[in-house]
Amino acid sequence: MRAEAGERGERVEQPATTRARVVGVDVARALAVLGMFASHVGPDPYDGGVDTLVQGASGRASALFAFLAGVSLVLMSGRAPLRGWNRHTSAAITRVLIRAVLLIPLGLWLADLDTGVLVILAFYGLYFLLAWPALWLDTRALVLLAAGWALLGPIASYLLRTSGDTGDIRYAAPGFDDWHGPGDLFETLSLTGSYPAITWLPFVFAGMAIGRLRLTDLRVQRAFVGIGTGLAVLGYGGSWLVVELFTGDRLARDAEPYGVSDLIHSRVGSVPVSDPAWLTVAEGHTGTSFEIVGAIGVALGLLGLTLLACRAWIGRIVLDPLISVGAMALTVYTAHLIAIDRWFPLAAGQTWKRLIGFTVVALLLCWTWRHTLRKGPMEAALHVLSAFPARWVRGVDRPDGSTRPQGGGPAAAGSVVHGSDRQSSQ
Repeated sequence: MRAEAGERGERVEQPATTRARVVGVDVARALAVLGMFASHVGPDPYDGGVDTLVQGASGRASALFAFLAGVSLVLMSGRAPLRGWNRHTSAAITRVLIRAVLLIPLGLWLADLDTGVLVILAFYGLYFLLAWPALWLDTRALVLLAAGWALLGPIASYLLRTSGDTGDIRYAAPGFDDWHGPGDLFETLSLTGSYPAITWLPFVFAGMAIGRLRLTDLRVQRAFVGIGTGLAVLGYGGSWLVVELFTGDRLARDAEPYGVSDLIHSRVGSVPVSDPAWLTVAEGHTGTSFEIVGAIGVALGLLGLTLLACRAWIGRIVLDPLISVGAMALTVYTAHLIAIDRWFPLAAGQTWKRLIGFTVVALLLCWTWRHTLRKGPMEAALHVLSAFPARWVRGVDRPDGSTRPQGGGPAAAGSVVHGSDRQSSQ
């Protein structure tokens, strides 16, 4: 048994079987890490042939990270909706905010490296800064919030970029070298960047709604797979149908002299503002309602599969290397960017050999580290920097002698967006 924060901040006992839920989330996060590897160092998926397999990771890996960020945000605060405002809720929010604030400068620093990668960490920090008030919402409210934001966010983005003086930015992941003040940084992270909060928060809210559920329940896990599949078909299939029947000709004319696909893939984060018909596409990183629904479906279905795979002890043993990568995802993400910058420049080529090398090394090193030193260095640093201020906020009168107000979860606030608080199972 282990303790979990209840709805009013009190500690309640949680069964040890929750471990299966935790490692299932870790495996899903590890797959997101490997998907990032595929996007960053794998072969160009637009060259054709077997390399098109990599296309499946484009847009979906980063969306999965954002989705799991929402899951971990809820697990970190105790799973049940927060009630009122007391020392325990204050401590939980303190930990969330500190970790969010730390991710922004880390992301800016990594973006300054010579990698050619659009670093997402600074955007993640803003997601957390904007999403924490939703910790007081229940599952139904979070589902409605995610659905409404998925519908209206892309429209708002299109209208704001059309009416404002932001221009039609194709790539933007800010670093310290791009600093033009906090206002410009906020505009990039929220609207004009490659992972803008205005169209990415639905992933976080959807993950928060999922984190409220009984993730160890077999019926829930199976429902994730079924509902996720349905959402993926609705998003991607719905877009295909609308484009084929209604907007395809308009898009082709607007894209001239380039093809529709070429124009979409020449940008990351949003669609062109030349014609609202672009809001009907669903390619990765387009930030349309169709893409958001489809990517949430993929993330939900994949989470259901990883939770199912980790129900049996044999599954946890076989998947242990992936569990280790997921538990150290922030460290892995940071390390792979440093490796690209110093030793494996993308100008030298993106190949299957390089992708396999990054994957094998990550699996081996993370498995070894986790079973010897347990926490990854970045996860440990985030824990130390956030846990002590939260402990001070909570005060000395801690129920059950607990040092944490969270409901558990090895990915409580790190792993690209959350640091692992215990590595027995990010």
